[in-house]
Amino acid sequence: MPTSVEPTTDKTKTSVAKFEDFFSSDKYKDKVFDALEKYPEQRSVVVNYSELEMFYPDLADLLIDKPEEVIKAAQKAIRNIDPLRKNAELKIRFENIRNNVPLRYLRSKYIGKFVAVDGIVRKTDEIRPRIVTATFECRSCMRLHEIPQNSSLISEPALCQECGGRSFRLLQEESEFMDTQTTKLQEPLDNLSGGEQPRQIAIILEDDMVDSLIPGDIVRITGHLKTVRDDKTKRFNNFIYGNYIEQLEQEFQELKISPEDEEEIKKLAADPDVYNKIIKSTAPSIHGYREVKEAIALQLFGGTAKTLEDKTRIRGDIHILIVGDPGIGKSQMLKYVSKLAPRGIYTSGKGTSGVGLTAAAVRDEFGGWSLEAGALVLGDRGNVCVDELDKMRPEDRSAIHEALEQQTISIAKAGIMATLNSRCSVLAAANPKFGRFDQYKSIAEQIELPPTILSRFDLTFVIEDKPNLENDKKLANHILKIHKEISIPFEIDPEILRKYIAYARKNVKPKLTDEAMKVLQEFYVGMRGGAEDEDSPVPITARQLEALVRLSEAHARIRLADEVKVVDAEKAIQLQQKCLRQVGLDPETGKIDIDKVEGRMPKSDREKIRLVPQVIKELQEEYGGNAPKDILLNELSDKYNMDEEKAEELITKLKRQGSIYEPKQGYYKVV
Repeated sequence: MPTSVEPTTDKTKTSVAKFEDFFSSDKYKDKVFDALEKYPEQRSVVVNYSELEMFYPDLADLLIDKPEEVIKAAQKAIRNIDPLRKNAELKIRFENIRNNVPLRYLRSKYIGKFVAVDGIVRKTDEIRPRIVTATFECRSCMRLHEIPQNSSLISEPALCQECGGRSFRLLQEESEFMDTQTTKLQEPLDNLSGGEQPRQIAIILEDDMVDSLIPGDIVRITGHLKTVRDDKTKRFNNFIYGNYIEQLEQEFQELKISPEDEEEIKKLAADPDVYNKIIKSTAPSIHGYREVKEAIALQLFGGTAKTLEDKTRIRGDIHILIVGDPGIGKSQMLKYVSKLAPRGIYTSGKGTSGVGLTAAAVRDEFGGWSLEAGALVLGDRGNVCVDELDKMRPEDRSAIHEALEQQTISIAKAGIMATLNSRCSVLAAANPKFGRFDQYKSIAEQIELPPTILSRFDLTFVIEDKPNLENDKKLANHILKIHKEISIPFEIDPEILRKYIAYARKNVKPKLTDEAMKVLQEFYVGMRGGAEDEDSPVPITARQLEALVRLSEAHARIRLADEVKVVDAEKAIQLQQKCLRQVGLDPETGKIDIDKVEGRMPKSDREKIRLVPQVIKELQEEYGGNAPKDILLNELSDKYNMDEEKAEELITKLKRQGSIYEPKQGYYKVV
């Protein structure tokens, strides 16, 4: 059966001979023969470019300039040295090539060259078959012809060698196919400066490389840069024909920490005042708000994630919500964190849809569906800052429920069911809907966030803009000084602080000591112990205890300590108590109520809301079936000491719930 024969040049012959020597060397002999033995289950051999360069520098240079030619020579060399004569089509994959080009600078001069690019996987298309060798049958004499195929357009034989016929039928079952998949790679977010649009490129993966990537993966892809002409637009589009994938999953991989940097980091950690210095260097352009800056500093360092024996994962990332009056610098704090944190992403709730936060199902060029990663997926192992969280539509807001606690995003769209990783810290900001924060109203009444979301934040801060002569003087002086000198006073240089955080997160995994555990346990039990009385509200839950563990671990990380000590636990408790007093103190009972913190109805209101229908029932009997509003308000005030505003608020809630209704204006009735 005739097959096409590729022309062999002297250069190719030389390359084949050199690869035969290389694959027969001590370093690769066993590796190659092992792969040949396992073929077709194992379909590729990985070659380290540095080792090829040491063996044959000219061949390594030729690979960069003529990748297609050199890779074919390498595959031929393996077939030549195969003792079993399997005619194995083993793919040769090259790692650690020196031609690493940022996506932004991947221009036309690199077309035809072998390159390596780093990026985040935005989406992956369906796996489709590509015909490699097409088998044709002559319609006249039934002779079979095998024709190798090099593109998506199928090439037929020119004429039948038996009868000279020119009409052929493609036999799909007899033809040879290969799996192929298209994926989209976006440049790393760390490489972007303000206002720049991230560059993207299509990657073609074939054979054993398919199905090895999911949206959100950070990878280095080595391959052959090619260009193809679009039939519709008549323009050329670049793509990379993938050869090798290296996962860059390690945290903060992009940050190179030199021995000098490490020395400076350790010197800083030894400073007894390092904690205060880091807080002062957090969002230094904003004056004051020490507690918020302290929380942000702890969030940047983070706790330790744990995977239990039953595969349950406990998050180590700290989530913070800042609620505050307009013009106090919330957005600026978020912007600062997104720039300082490796893989930091800033997004605004007003301009972000649910799929923009999680993942979108998009149609590919063939009409199939594929997933495109959103902000929470791209921010995996980083920080995601969501401004104006309260401005998001309710259906979009629900998208972040799972991401906040389980740190995964489950997708069931357009027939695609997938779970993507979202292991990020979330720093969110919200404005009170009445313009300014009212300390007598619960958070849920003022920012329209459901309790299910509020309860997932480890720390919730309320920042009020209250006039204060001394503070206002300091603030005015701080702002004017920045405008005059165009410089920001910071204790630690931002670049060193960034490396300090990266070093701590990468190398320090603090564990709880028995003493720290005892302190946390005593605080938790002590807080709940005061609420054993039936009339008392629940002050904290197990969620707050887990938050304390994360905050304690983050505090230990700042000191680069391997153990969480009593001082770390005490700092965490101190910070959490400040938050609880700010947002969880029920003015009626004078006690902390976790339901008020997490946006549910406080216990004092739950007691009162049960009383209102009882009083309405009593008045119904007395006044012929309907309870007059003015008498109801007087009764609630006289008997139960309930002010008119609170009574009307509870009546409105009961009407919304459908427990009571208004048959005529000014009269109420229980359903």
